[in-house]
Amino acid sequence: MQKQLKDFLASPERPDDTMGYHKLCGFLFSIACSPELIKPSEWLPLIFNEQDPNYSSLDQAKDVTGEIFELYNDINTQVVEGNVHLPEDCHITDKATDNFTGPLGQWSSGFMSGHSWLIESWDSYTPDELDKELGSCIMIMSYFADLKLAEAYRKEATNKDITADNMAQTVVKIFGDAMASYAHLGYSIYTVLSESNEQILPYINDQKIGRNEPCPCGSGKKYKHCCLH
Repeated sequence: MQKQLKDFLASPERPDDTMGYHKLCGFLFSIACSPELIKPSEWLPLIFNEQDPNYSSLDQAKDVTGEIFELYNDINTQVVEGNVHLPEDCHITDKATDNFTGPLGQWSSGFMSGHSWLIESWDSYTPDELDKELGSCIMIMSYFADLKLAEAYRKEATNKDITADNMAQTVVKIFGDAMASYAHLGYSIYTVLSESNEQILPYINDQKIGRNEPCPCGSGKKYKHCCLH
């Protein structure tokens, strides 16, 4: 399954920081769940750290790019149909903490990269009342990306006595639910925006405006309740 793509990404001929296959899967999941449609021309260069992928031929470029789009389309279909899941070969290890160095850790790293890249889209369109739910999903799906990040999450947990092992085990159990919630939230926002007859783009200004700051249009309302929508 997509062996050519896996081998291509893993080759030492690729640029430094090229995404591996499982990291790419996590990254594309975040793209497919975005509240806004992201064009391939925007996200494709990020796979190779915005460097030349060093294709050996035009045929190889077509084949590899085709497999990337095939992978994206498959993930996007999962999001649309509400049936998201990890790649078949992204195995969760019996010892939860071992997932930091396995395929799940790579997937989490890719997801975190993608969501961080799209953070402004989420901030622009996510209602305040859903911030907590979204934050929980992000925490769970990025948990295995980095040990230090996981420890920071553990220290913020409601149960201050929870051990690293128990925390990791809990995250594993609810990982699928977090994926489903994140996908549903992103696709729901995207659908509402797509079907709206109103202007859906945020107010564009050279200076970044906080969601709770007065709207620059002069209405007297907060930005999040005015031109942001």
